[in-house]
Amino acid sequence: MKKKNYHHGNLREALIKAAHEILVVDGVAGLSLRKVALAAGVSAPALYSHFQDKRALLAVLATQGFEWLTASMEAESNKAAPGVNRGTAGLPSLALAYVNFSLENSSLFQLMFGREVGNLLDFPALVDAGTRCYGLMADSVGAQVKANGSSDSLAISATAAWSMVHGLSTLMIDGRVDAVTCGVDSNEEMIERVCQTFTFALPGRELA
Repeated sequence: MKKKNYHHGNLREALIKAAHEILVVDGVAGLSLRKVALAAGVSAPALYSHFQDKRALLAVLATQGFEWLTASMEAESNKAAPGVNRGTAGLPSLALAYVNFSLENSSLFQLMFGREVGNLLDFPALVDAGTRCYGLMADSVGAQVKANGSSDSLAISATAAWSMVHGLSTLMIDGRVDAVTCGVDSNEEMIERVCQTFTFALPGRELA
């Protein structure tokens, strides 16, 4: 194996880049520290100087995944027409970005929500990145609940919306659902219609 020369501080980024590339091809199960070191052209000791173990490396990958997902959701939300309240009208945009990200980065998406990292409290940066991502959807749902004059619990409403978007993403990754099976012309139309089912109960509405 020919070792590569890295400037100070560049090796960590090279290792992360190699890990992302392996993740795309081999999935979480096929990612190992040995493969990452080999792909980066360095020895195992050089890798361990930056990552204590595989969990630490996976946590960094997952953290970046949430950061990228948040950026994608913000970018899609910002496409709203001038004058449109991005809070009350933003759920379909956020959902579209979420689904598209999951389909384009399926292995990373599965790592972000999987159990391979273990106890998330060991990685505060990962917890913060995930919380910021969830906060975008919670804020959008909160604005819609308020606009409707609903008495629904914000926590329940946000959880319902997140569950719907995440579940839809998972079903699409697994090939269980697509625009054709839903009888529409595009994923965007399908997501728009699914989001329209969230009316958020008005005050005084009784559960059946």
